Amino acid sequence: MTQNHGQYLTSVLDQLADLVAEVEPSRYGAPTPCPEFDVAVLRNHILAWAQFFAASFEHPDGSGERPDVDGYEAPASPAEAADVLRDASRRIAACVAAGVADQPVTMFGGAMPGSMSLGMCLGEYVVHGHDLALATGLAWDPPAEAVAAALDFLPSMLTDEYRGPDQSFGYAVEVPATAPALDRIVALSGRDPYWKAP
Repeated sequence: MTQNHGQYLTSVLDQLADLVAEVEPSRYGAPTPCPEFDVAVLRNHILAWAQFFAASFEHPDGSGERPDVDGYEAPASPAEAADVLRDASRRIAACVAAGVADQPVTMFGGAMPGSMSLGMCLGEYVVHGHDLALATGLAWDPPAEAVAAALDFLPSMLTDEYRGPDQSFGYAVEVPATAPALDRIVALSGRDPYWKAP
């Protein structure tokens, strides 16, 4: 399963790139399920962190320059923005093929197993694809195997210390146990899977 996290991640990134390519600039000011993000800021976040993760996997020992995620602005052109994401996906795929899943990876200070880093990224982009799709009225249907892998992995990462008003994730939203896997992983991340723009 650890190796598949990397393969699933690149599949999700490639599909997310297709979604980014469909988002018209007229939608950049639209709200998203992330209260602090409009579509433009969400695009910045998605692309900046994809490049950060790619650089981290390329230099898992913590060496090498990491991109500035806070000051990043995505290209205004949907096609150019999609190309940035596809490039990050290709870079990550090369790292997965080289065995990064079996190495420790340093991203934020301390090292964590590469398989865990890939699983974290997978969950991040499954959810952000959903955010972008809801905000723009476009379709988001990531591979079922990728969603299942992320849903299996994320509960071990999304502990209470990372949840709350000033944390990376909100509190889990209750959905029926019979809800689709994508709805459950979105709810687990602290978002309403049935969100609609106000």
